[in-house]
Amino acid sequence: MADQNVFRAAGAEQGLDIPSRFARLDHNATALAVRVELCASARHRLDLQCYIFRDDDSGRLLVEAMVAAAKRGVRVRLLLDDLDASGRESALGRMDAHPGFEVRLFNPLPWRGLLRPLSLLRDPGRINRRMHAKALIADDSLAVVGGRNVGDEYFAPEAELAFADIDVLIRGQLARQVGESFDLHWHSPWAKPLSEVRSRRAPLEAARRARERLARPPRHEAPGKAMAEDAEAQELLGRLRSGSWPDLLGEGRLFADLPAKVETDTAHAEGYFDASLRALVDSAQREIMIMTPYLVPREEGMAVLSALRDRGLRVRILTNSLAATDAVAVHGGYRRYRRRLLELGVELYEYRPTGFWGRRLRRLIRGAHLRASLHAKTLIVDDHMVLIGSANLDPRSHGLNLELGVAIASVPLAGEVRTCFEDAILPVNAWRLELDGGRVYWEGAGSSHEPEAGWGRRLLSRLLGYLPLEAHL
Repeated sequence: MADQNVFRAAGAEQGLDIPSRFARLDHNATALAVRVELCASARHRLDLQCYIFRDDDSGRLLVEAMVAAAKRGVRVRLLLDDLDASGRESALGRMDAHPGFEVRLFNPLPWRGLLRPLSLLRDPGRINRRMHAKALIADDSLAVVGGRNVGDEYFAPEAELAFADIDVLIRGQLARQVGESFDLHWHSPWAKPLSEVRSRRAPLEAARRARERLARPPRHEAPGKAMAEDAEAQELLGRLRSGSWPDLLGEGRLFADLPAKVETDTAHAEGYFDASLRALVDSAQREIMIMTPYLVPREEGMAVLSALRDRGLRVRILTNSLAATDAVAVHGGYRRYRRRLLELGVELYEYRPTGFWGRRLRRLIRGAHLRASLHAKTLIVDDHMVLIGSANLDPRSHGLNLELGVAIASVPLAGEVRTCFEDAILPVNAWRLELDGGRVYWEGAGSSHEPEAGWGRRLLSRLLGYLPLEAHL
Protein backbone atom coordinates (compact mmCIF):
# COMPACT_ATOMS: atom_id res chain seq x y z
CA MET A 1 0.00 0.00 0.00
CA ALA A 2 1.21 3.47 -0.82
CA ASP A 3 1.71 5.72 2.17
CA GLN A 4 -0.85 8.50 1.72
CA ASN A 5 0.82 10.45 4.53
CA VAL A 6 3.71 11.11 2.12
CA PHE A 7 1.45 13.41 0.11
CA ARG A 8 0.28 15.28 3.18
CA ALA A 9 3.85 15.65 4.41
CA ALA A 10 4.79 17.03 1.03
CA GLY A 11 2.42 19.97 1.39
CA ALA A 12 -0.65 18.57 -0.35
CA GLU A 13 -3.88 20.48 -0.04
CA GLN A 14 -6.49 19.13 2.32
CA GLY A 15 -8.70 16.46 0.82
CA LEU A 16 -8.42 12.97 -0.58
CA ASP A 17 -5.53 11.98 -2.79
CA ILE A 18 -6.53 11.49 -6.37
CA PRO A 19 -6.61 8.01 -7.90
CA SER A 20 -5.59 8.14 -11.55
CA ARG A 21 -4.04 6.01 -14.28
CA PHE A 22 -0.50 6.40 -15.52
CA ALA A 23 1.99 5.27 -18.15
CA ARG A 24 5.68 6.02 -18.50
CA LEU A 25 6.94 7.51 -21.77
CA ASP A 26 10.63 6.72 -22.08
CA HIS A 27 10.80 6.04 -25.83
CA ASN A 28 11.42 9.32 -27.66
CA ALA A 29 9.35 8.54 -30.77
CA THR A 30 6.42 7.25 -28.73
CA ALA A 31 6.53 10.37 -26.55
CA LEU A 32 6.00 12.52 -29.66
CA ALA A 33 3.33 10.20 -31.07
CA VAL A 34 1.35 10.42 -27.82
CA ARG A 35 1.50 14.22 -27.88
CA VAL A 36 0.25 14.31 -31.46
CA GLU A 37 -2.52 11.85 -30.55
CA LEU A 38 -3.64 14.06 -27.64
CA CYS A 39 -3.84 16.98 -30.08
CA ALA A 40 -5.92 14.85 -32.45
CA SER A 41 -8.26 13.64 -29.70
CA ALA A 42 -8.90 17.02 -28.04
CA ARG A 43 -12.45 18.28 -28.45
CA HIS A 44 -12.68 21.40 -26.33
CA ARG A 45 -9.34 22.53 -24.94
CA LEU A 46 -5.67 21.90 -25.70
CA ASP A 47 -2.91 23.53 -23.64
CA LEU A 48 0.85 23.26 -24.06
CA GLN A 49 3.36 24.76 -21.62
CA CYS A 50 7.07 24.45 -22.22
CA TYR A 51 10.47 26.08 -21.94
CA ILE A 52 11.74 25.39 -25.48
CA PHE A 53 9.76 24.93 -28.72
CA ARG A 54 12.04 24.27 -31.70
CA ASP A 55 11.14 25.15 -35.28
CA ASP A 56 12.35 21.79 -36.57
CA ASP A 57 10.70 18.60 -37.85
CA SER A 58 9.30 17.60 -34.46
CA GLY A 59 8.15 21.13 -33.70
CA ARG A 60 6.41 21.49 -37.06
CA LEU A 61 4.68 18.13 -36.66
CA LEU A 62 3.28 19.24 -33.33
CA VAL A 63 2.30 22.69 -34.64
CA GLU A 64 0.37 21.04 -37.48
CA ALA A 65 -1.49 18.85 -35.01
CA MET A 66 -2.31 21.86 -32.81
CA VAL A 67 -3.48 23.92 -35.78
CA ALA A 68 -5.68 21.03 -36.94
CA ALA A 69 -7.24 21.00 -33.47
CA ALA A 70 -7.89 24.76 -33.66
CA LYS A 71 -9.59 24.28 -37.05
CA ARG A 72 -11.94 21.77 -35.40
CA GLY A 73 -13.00 24.44 -32.94
CA VAL A 74 -10.72 23.40 -30.08
CA ARG A 75 -9.35 26.23 -27.96
CA VAL A 76 -5.57 25.92 -28.31
CA ARG A 77 -3.16 27.77 -26.01
CA LEU A 78 0.64 27.78 -26.12
CA LEU A 79 2.50 29.19 -23.12
CA LEU A 80 6.19 29.52 -23.93
CA ASP A 81 9.01 30.94 -21.88
CA ASP A 82 10.22 34.14 -23.51
CA LEU A 83 13.88 33.16 -23.43
CA ASP A 84 13.24 30.73 -26.30
CA ALA A 85 11.26 33.31 -28.26
CA SER A 86 14.25 35.49 -29.11
CA GLY A 87 14.04 36.35 -32.79
CA ARG A 88 11.06 34.03 -33.31
CA GLU A 89 8.16 36.43 -32.87
CA SER A 90 7.25 36.17 -36.56
CA ALA A 91 7.08 32.36 -36.50
CA LEU A 92 5.06 32.42 -33.29
CA GLY A 93 2.89 35.11 -34.79
CA ARG A 94 1.88 32.74 -37.58
CA MET A 95 0.45 30.41 -34.92
CA ASP A 96 -1.17 33.25 -32.99
CA ALA A 97 -2.76 34.59 -36.19
CA HIS A 98 -4.90 31.48 -36.59
CA PRO A 99 -8.40 31.78 -35.10
CA GLY A 100 -8.66 29.74 -31.91
CA PHE A 101 -4.88 29.57 -31.41
CA GLU A 102 -3.45 31.81 -28.67
CA VAL A 103 0.22 32.30 -27.81
CA ARG A 104 1.52 33.90 -24.64
CA LEU A 105 5.09 34.47 -23.49
CA PHE A 106 6.06 34.06 -19.86
CA ASN A 107 8.19 36.72 -18.15
CA PRO A 108 8.98 38.49 -21.45
CA LEU A 109 11.92 40.83 -21.77
CA PRO A 110 10.61 44.42 -21.90
CA TRP A 111 12.80 45.45 -24.83
CA ARG A 112 12.70 43.49 -28.09
CA GLY A 113 14.75 43.23 -31.24
CA LEU A 114 18.19 44.79 -31.16
CA LEU A 115 17.51 46.26 -27.71
CA ARG A 116 16.77 42.83 -26.23
CA PRO A 117 20.28 42.35 -24.70
CA LEU A 118 19.84 45.61 -22.80
CA SER A 119 16.87 44.06 -20.98
CA LEU A 120 19.24 41.61 -19.37
CA LEU A 121 21.26 44.50 -17.96
CA ARG A 122 18.19 46.44 -16.87
CA ASP A 123 16.78 43.78 -14.53
CA PRO A 124 19.09 40.74 -14.41
CA GLY A 125 17.56 39.43 -11.18
CA ARG A 126 14.12 38.92 -12.66
CA ILE A 127 15.13 38.19 -16.23
CA ASN A 128 17.18 35.24 -14.97
CA ARG A 129 14.01 33.56 -13.68
CA ARG A 130 12.43 31.33 -16.30
CA MET A 131 9.37 29.10 -16.67
CA HIS A 132 10.97 25.67 -16.93
CA ALA A 133 7.72 23.68 -16.48
CA LYS A 134 6.52 21.31 -19.22
CA ALA A 135 2.99 19.99 -19.64
CA LEU A 136 0.46 19.12 -22.34
CA ILE A 137 -3.21 18.88 -21.36
CA ALA A 138 -6.13 17.71 -23.50
CA ASP A 139 -9.67 18.45 -22.30
CA ASP A 140 -8.56 18.30 -18.63
CA SER A 141 -8.75 14.50 -18.86
CA LEU A 142 -5.35 13.54 -20.31
CA ALA A 143 -1.99 15.14 -19.61
CA VAL A 144 1.71 14.58 -20.22
CA VAL A 145 4.16 15.84 -17.59
CA GLY A 146 7.93 15.42 -17.54
CA GLY A 147 11.22 16.79 -18.73
CA ARG A 148 10.83 17.01 -22.50
CA ASN A 149 10.68 20.27 -24.38
CA VAL A 150 9.64 20.29 -28.05
CA GLY A 151 12.43 19.60 -30.52
CA ASP A 152 14.19 16.87 -32.48
CA GLU A 153 16.72 16.28 -29.71
CA TYR A 154 13.85 15.17 -27.44
CA PHE A 155 11.91 13.05 -29.93
CA ALA A 156 13.74 12.12 -33.15
CA PRO A 157 15.87 8.95 -32.89
CA GLU A 158 18.38 10.23 -35.46
CA ALA A 159 18.97 13.69 -33.98
CA GLU A 160 22.60 14.75 -33.77
CA LEU A 161 22.15 15.19 -30.01
CA ALA A 162 19.50 12.88 -28.56
CA PHE A 163 18.22 13.22 -25.00
CA ALA A 164 17.20 10.18 -22.97
CA ASP A 165 14.14 11.28 -21.02
CA ILE A 166 11.03 10.14 -19.15
CA ASP A 167 7.54 11.64 -19.18
CA VAL A 168 4.37 10.32 -17.59
CA LEU A 169 0.98 10.09 -19.30
CA ILE A 170 -1.88 10.77 -16.89
CA ARG A 171 -5.60 10.02 -17.21
CA GLY A 172 -8.07 11.14 -14.57
CA GLN A 173 -8.53 13.89 -12.03
CA LEU A 174 -4.80 14.49 -11.64
CA ALA A 175 -4.80 15.68 -15.28
CA ARG A 176 -7.36 18.29 -14.20
CA GLN A 177 -4.93 19.49 -11.54
CA VAL A 178 -2.27 19.92 -14.22
CA GLY A 179 -4.78 21.97 -16.23
CA GLU A 180 -5.53 24.14 -13.22
CA SER A 181 -1.81 24.82 -12.81
CA PHE A 182 -1.64 25.83 -16.48
CA ASP A 183 -4.54 28.24 -15.96
CA LEU A 184 -2.74 29.77 -12.98
CA HIS A 185 0.31 30.50 -15.13
CA TRP A 186 -1.71 31.54 -18.19
CA HIS A 187 -3.73 34.16 -16.30
CA SER A 188 -0.84 35.43 -14.19
CA PRO A 189 0.45 38.97 -14.79
CA TRP A 190 3.76 37.48 -16.01
CA ALA A 191 2.14 35.77 -19.03
CA LYS A 192 1.74 38.32 -21.83
CA PRO A 193 -0.20 37.85 -25.10
CA LEU A 194 2.18 37.71 -28.02
CA SER A 195 0.41 40.65 -29.67
CA GLU A 196 1.37 42.86 -26.72
CA VAL A 197 5.00 41.73 -26.67
CA ARG A 198 6.01 41.85 -30.32
CA SER A 199 8.15 44.80 -31.31
CA ARG A 200 5.68 45.63 -34.09
CA ARG A 201 2.41 44.11 -35.23
CA ALA A 202 2.41 42.33 -38.55
CA PRO A 203 0.65 44.18 -41.38
CA LEU A 204 -2.84 42.90 -42.13
CA GLU A 205 -1.74 41.38 -45.43
CA ALA A 206 1.09 39.46 -43.76
CA ALA A 207 -1.33 38.20 -41.12
CA ARG A 208 -3.74 37.07 -43.85
CA ARG A 209 -0.99 35.15 -45.64
CA ALA A 210 0.03 33.57 -42.36
CA ARG A 211 -3.53 32.35 -41.76
CA GLU A 212 -3.64 30.88 -45.26
CA ARG A 213 -0.40 28.96 -44.68
CA LEU A 214 -1.67 27.58 -41.41
CA ALA A 215 -4.99 26.58 -42.97
CA ARG A 216 -3.35 24.28 -45.50
CA PRO A 217 -3.68 20.53 -44.84
CA PRO A 218 -0.83 18.97 -42.85
CA ARG A 219 2.08 17.79 -44.98
CA HIS A 220 2.16 14.50 -43.09
CA GLU A 221 -0.83 12.20 -43.31
CA ALA A 222 -0.15 10.63 -39.92
CA PRO A 223 2.66 12.49 -38.11
CA GLY A 224 2.28 10.47 -34.92
CA LYS A 225 2.52 7.21 -36.83
CA ALA A 226 5.51 8.48 -38.79
CA MET A 227 7.39 9.25 -35.59
CA ALA A 228 6.43 6.07 -33.73
CA GLU A 229 8.77 3.52 -35.22
CA ASP A 230 7.74 0.18 -33.83
CA ALA A 231 4.72 -2.06 -33.35
CA GLU A 232 4.69 -1.48 -29.60
CA ALA A 233 4.13 2.24 -30.08
CA GLN A 234 1.28 1.62 -32.51
CA GLU A 235 -0.33 -0.82 -30.09
CA LEU A 236 -0.15 1.76 -27.30
CA LEU A 237 -1.68 4.46 -29.50
CA GLY A 238 -4.52 2.09 -30.38
CA ARG A 239 -5.14 1.45 -26.71
CA LEU A 240 -5.04 5.17 -25.98
CA ARG A 241 -7.73 5.77 -28.58
CA SER A 242 -9.88 3.02 -27.07
CA GLY A 243 -9.48 4.39 -23.55
CA SER A 244 -7.67 1.33 -22.18
CA TRP A 245 -4.27 3.04 -21.78
CA PRO A 246 -2.68 4.29 -19.58
CA ASP A 247 -3.41 1.35 -17.33
CA LEU A 248 -1.13 1.61 -14.27
CA LEU A 249 -3.19 2.54 -11.22
CA GLY A 250 -1.97 4.85 -8.50
CA GLU A 251 -2.54 8.00 -6.51
CA GLY A 252 -0.91 11.23 -7.55
CA ARG A 253 -0.40 14.78 -6.47
CA LEU A 254 0.75 17.75 -8.52
CA PHE A 255 3.59 19.90 -7.20
CA ALA A 256 4.25 23.20 -8.94
CA ASP A 257 5.98 26.47 -8.23
CA LEU A 258 3.73 29.52 -8.21
CA PRO A 259 4.18 32.17 -10.94
CA ALA A 260 5.24 34.75 -8.36
CA LYS A 261 8.56 32.92 -8.00
CA VAL A 262 9.82 35.07 -10.87
CA GLU A 263 9.84 38.15 -8.65
CA THR A 264 13.26 39.07 -7.30
CA ASP A 265 12.00 39.46 -3.73
CA THR A 266 11.48 35.70 -3.66
CA ALA A 267 15.18 35.09 -4.29
CA HIS A 268 15.60 33.21 -1.03
CA ALA A 269 12.08 31.84 -0.76
CA GLU A 270 11.72 28.11 -0.96
CA GLY A 271 9.81 26.88 -3.98
CA TYR A 272 6.75 24.71 -3.48
CA PHE A 273 8.22 22.05 -5.73
CA ASP A 274 11.49 22.02 -3.81
CA ALA A 275 9.77 21.68 -0.43
CA SER A 276 7.68 18.80 -1.76
CA LEU A 277 10.74 17.07 -3.14
CA ARG A 278 12.54 17.19 0.18
CA ALA A 279 9.47 15.88 2.04
CA LEU A 280 9.29 12.91 -0.32
CA VAL A 281 12.99 12.18 0.21
CA ASP A 282 12.56 12.38 3.97
CA SER A 283 9.78 9.76 3.77
CA ALA A 284 12.15 7.11 2.33
CA GLN A 285 12.76 3.99 4.39
CA ARG A 286 15.25 1.98 2.34
CA GLU A 287 16.48 3.53 -0.90
CA ILE A 288 16.52 6.63 -3.09
CA MET A 289 17.30 6.50 -6.82
CA ILE A 290 17.81 9.78 -8.67
CA MET A 291 18.18 10.58 -12.35
CA THR A 292 19.13 14.18 -13.08
CA PRO A 293 21.08 15.59 -16.03
CA TYR A 294 22.45 18.47 -13.95
CA LEU A 295 23.65 17.77 -10.41
CA VAL A 296 24.81 20.67 -8.24
CA PRO A 297 23.55 19.68 -4.77
CA ARG A 298 24.71 22.76 -2.86
CA GLU A 299 25.53 22.49 0.85
CA GLU A 300 21.83 22.07 1.68
CA GLY A 301 21.57 19.10 -0.65
CA MET A 302 24.74 17.55 0.73
CA ALA A 303 23.25 17.81 4.22
CA VAL A 304 20.10 15.99 3.08
CA LEU A 305 22.13 13.23 1.42
CA SER A 306 24.34 12.91 4.49
CA ALA A 307 21.26 12.52 6.69
CA LEU A 308 19.91 9.81 4.39
CA ARG A 309 23.17 7.90 4.58
CA ASP A 310 23.24 8.32 8.38
CA ARG A 311 19.82 6.65 8.44
CA GLY A 312 21.28 3.71 6.55
CA LEU A 313 19.53 4.39 3.25
CA ARG A 314 21.05 3.36 -0.04
CA VAL A 315 21.41 6.37 -2.37
CA ARG A 316 22.11 5.95 -6.09
CA ILE A 317 22.42 8.89 -8.48
CA LEU A 318 22.79 8.95 -12.26
CA THR A 319 23.87 12.18 -13.93
CA ASN A 320 25.67 13.19 -17.12
CA SER A 321 29.36 12.69 -17.70
CA LEU A 322 31.39 15.57 -19.05
CA ALA A 323 31.43 13.85 -22.43
CA ALA A 324 27.62 13.56 -22.48
CA THR A 325 26.50 16.84 -20.95
CA ASP A 326 25.20 19.77 -22.96
CA ALA A 327 26.06 22.19 -20.12
CA VAL A 328 29.79 22.26 -19.39
CA ALA A 329 29.40 25.13 -16.91
CA VAL A 330 26.95 23.10 -14.80
CA HIS A 331 29.34 20.17 -14.90
CA GLY A 332 32.02 22.48 -13.57
CA GLY A 333 29.80 23.13 -10.55
CA TYR A 334 29.05 19.44 -10.10
CA ARG A 335 32.68 18.29 -10.14
CA ARG A 336 33.34 20.22 -6.91
CA TYR A 337 30.92 17.89 -5.10
CA ARG A 338 31.85 14.62 -6.79
CA ARG A 339 34.48 13.39 -4.33
CA ARG A 340 32.38 14.37 -1.33
CA LEU A 341 29.40 12.45 -2.70
CA LEU A 342 31.53 9.34 -3.00
CA GLU A 343 32.93 9.85 0.49
CA LEU A 344 29.36 9.91 1.82
CA GLY A 345 28.80 6.50 0.30
CA VAL A 346 26.54 7.69 -2.52
CA GLU A 347 26.66 5.31 -5.50
CA LEU A 348 27.41 7.69 -8.33
CA TYR A 349 27.06 6.97 -12.06
CA GLU A 350 27.75 9.15 -15.08
CA TYR A 351 25.89 8.69 -18.34
CA ARG A 352 28.04 7.84 -21.35
CA PRO A 353 27.76 9.80 -24.63
CA THR A 354 26.88 6.51 -26.31
CA GLY A 355 24.38 5.48 -23.64
CA PHE A 356 20.77 4.49 -24.23
CA TRP A 357 17.84 2.86 -22.38
CA GLY A 358 18.67 -0.68 -23.47
CA ARG A 359 16.54 -1.28 -26.56
CA ARG A 360 14.44 1.85 -26.08
CA LEU A 361 16.83 4.10 -27.99
CA ARG A 362 18.39 1.32 -30.02
CA ARG A 363 18.78 3.55 -33.12
CA LEU A 364 20.26 6.45 -31.19
CA ILE A 365 23.92 5.95 -32.03
CA ARG A 366 24.70 5.42 -35.71
CA GLY A 367 27.98 7.19 -36.00
CA ALA A 368 30.66 9.05 -34.12
CA HIS A 369 28.96 12.40 -34.71
CA LEU A 370 25.87 11.40 -32.73
CA ARG A 371 25.77 11.96 -28.98
CA ALA A 372 23.40 10.83 -26.25
CA SER A 373 22.73 12.92 -23.18
CA LEU A 374 20.66 12.19 -20.09
CA HIS A 375 17.69 14.55 -19.66
CA ALA A 376 15.37 12.55 -17.36
CA LYS A 377 14.46 14.15 -14.03
CA THR A 378 13.06 11.43 -11.80
CA LEU A 379 13.27 10.26 -8.22
CA ILE A 380 12.23 6.82 -6.99
CA VAL A 381 11.49 6.30 -3.30
CA ASP A 382 11.75 2.70 -2.08
CA ASP A 383 9.55 0.54 -4.31
CA HIS A 384 6.28 2.47 -4.43
CA MET A 385 6.81 6.19 -5.03
CA VAL A 386 8.09 8.06 -8.08
CA LEU A 387 8.50 11.76 -8.82
CA ILE A 388 8.60 12.83 -12.47
CA GLY A 389 8.87 16.44 -13.53
CA SER A 390 10.92 19.30 -14.90
CA ALA A 391 13.24 20.09 -11.98
CA ASN A 392 16.94 19.33 -11.94
CA LEU A 393 18.92 18.98 -8.72
CA ASP A 394 20.65 22.31 -9.11
CA PRO A 395 20.40 25.86 -7.72
CA ARG A 396 18.52 27.15 -10.77
CA SER A 397 15.60 24.77 -10.31
CA HIS A 398 15.66 25.38 -6.56
CA GLY A 399 15.70 29.16 -6.45
CA LEU A 400 15.14 30.65 -9.91
CA ASN A 401 13.05 28.66 -12.37
CA LEU A 402 9.39 27.69 -12.16
CA GLU A 403 9.14 23.90 -12.02
CA LEU A 404 6.33 21.36 -12.19
CA GLY A 405 6.10 17.66 -11.39
CA VAL A 406 3.88 14.86 -10.16
CA ALA A 407 4.48 12.56 -7.21
CA ILE A 408 2.83 9.20 -7.83
CA ALA A 409 2.24 6.41 -5.35
CA SER A 410 2.13 3.38 -7.66
CA VAL A 411 4.09 0.17 -7.20
CA PRO A 412 3.88 -0.84 -10.90
CA LEU A 413 4.88 2.59 -12.23
CA ALA A 414 7.72 2.91 -9.72
CA GLY A 415 8.86 -0.55 -10.79
CA GLU A 416 8.93 0.42 -14.46
CA VAL A 417 10.87 3.63 -13.80
CA ARG A 418 13.24 1.67 -11.58
CA THR A 419 13.86 -0.69 -14.52
CA CYS A 420 14.75 2.35 -16.66
CA PHE A 421 17.21 3.41 -13.97
CA GLU A 422 18.76 -0.05 -13.73
CA ASP A 423 19.12 -0.22 -17.53
CA ALA A 424 20.68 3.24 -17.67
CA ILE A 425 23.42 2.42 -15.14
CA LEU A 426 24.55 -0.74 -16.91
CA PRO A 427 28.24 -0.57 -17.91
CA VAL A 428 27.33 -0.15 -21.58
CA ASN A 429 25.37 3.00 -20.70
CA ALA A 430 27.16 4.58 -17.75
CA TRP A 431 30.42 4.68 -15.84
CA ARG A 432 30.38 4.00 -12.12
CA LEU A 433 32.62 6.30 -10.09
CA GLU A 434 34.80 5.07 -7.25
CA LEU A 435 37.50 6.49 -5.01
CA ASP A 436 40.95 5.07 -5.63
CA GLY A 437 43.57 6.39 -3.23
CA GLY A 438 41.55 9.56 -2.75
CA ARG A 439 41.17 10.17 -6.48
CA VAL A 440 37.99 9.78 -8.49
CA TYR A 441 38.17 6.74 -10.75
CA TRP A 442 35.78 5.90 -13.63
CA GLU A 443 35.18 2.16 -13.43
CA GLY A 444 34.60 0.67 -16.87
CA ALA A 445 36.65 3.37 -18.54
CA GLY A 446 39.78 2.44 -16.58
CA SER A 447 40.61 6.10 -16.13
CA SER A 448 41.20 8.67 -13.40
CA HIS A 449 40.37 11.46 -15.88
CA GLU A 450 37.01 12.43 -17.39
CA PRO A 451 36.62 9.73 -20.07
CA GLU A 452 35.94 10.55 -23.72
CA ALA A 453 35.70 14.28 -22.99
CA GLY A 454 38.89 15.60 -24.56
CA TRP A 455 41.36 17.96 -22.93
CA GLY A 456 39.52 21.09 -24.10
CA ARG A 457 36.30 20.15 -22.34
CA ARG A 458 38.16 19.07 -19.24
CA LEU A 459 40.03 22.37 -19.04
CA LEU A 460 36.89 24.45 -19.66
CA SER A 461 34.93 22.54 -17.01
CA ARG A 462 37.73 23.00 -14.48
CA LEU A 463 38.07 26.73 -15.18
CA LEU A 464 34.32 27.34 -15.01
CA GLY A 465 34.20 25.43 -11.75
CA TYR A 466 36.40 28.06 -10.12
CA LEU A 467 34.06 30.94 -11.01
CA PRO A 468 31.40 32.12 -8.51
CA LEU A 469 28.51 30.91 -10.67
CA GLU A 470 26.87 28.28 -8.48
CA ALA A 471 23.70 30.26 -7.68
CA HIS A 472 22.97 30.52 -11.42
CA LEU A 473 23.77 26.94 -12.49
